Amino acid sequence: MLYQTDKDLLPVIQHYGCAFMCAAFAREKYQNEPWTAQALNSIWNIAVENGIITGDLNGDGDVDDGGEAEIQDWQKLANLMGCKLRYIPGHFPIDSPLAENAFSICAWYNLNTKFTHFVVGTSKPVEYDPIRG
Repeated sequence: MLYQTDKDLLPVIQHYGCAFMCAAFAREKYQNEPWTAQALNSIWNIAVENGIITGDLNGDGDVDDGGEAEIQDWQKLANLMGCKLRYIPGHFPIDSPLAENAFSICAWYNLNTKFTHFVVGTSKPVEYDPIRG
């Protein structure tokens, strides 16, 4: 599986694509369909064009502002990626039991840096950390 730090990925994915890469991990793991950087770049661009992921909302030329580069519709993103997933809306405690066929993307929040990072897995070491590699 690729990591969001892969130099062939769009810079926006390299900086803000951890949740996006976790969704991509699901397809690769459960459907055994590896991604290329080019395919992920294309999916990102299509998702932004269709409002599935927010782009540059205030037109200042970057996606560094609140609400930018955020997934707006997880189910549409999964469908666009070809993932055979059904999104269950909500936020659940990390110790919530998962069904055997469930997949969990977890947000890890650092109180000191105020940085949120998405990974696959509910305990360390996580199954997939998109920033490692």
